[in-house]
Amino acid sequence: MPLISKDEPLKTSMVNVGYLIVKQLEAKKNGQASLTEVTGALMKHGISRHRPITFALCFLHMAGVIDFTPPYLILKKSS
Repeated sequence: MPLISKDEPLKTSMVNVGYLIVKQLEAKKNGQASLTEVTGALMKHGISRHRPITFALCFLHMAGVIDFTPPYLILKKSS
């Protein structure tokens, strides 16, 4: 499965939305943010639909970049 489909806008691709999520988490001192904070930041970039956000979160989690500890998304430390 390709990461980016030729039929979807690049702005809402899971790779781009995932990048914006990681950027938001990196901006935090402790590398964690609530889902509300993350979706608020994504709305500033014009991403308000749940589908691209869900796909991006799944992509980042399966890639081992983020972890979930309710109510937070946590950026995993790279080794």
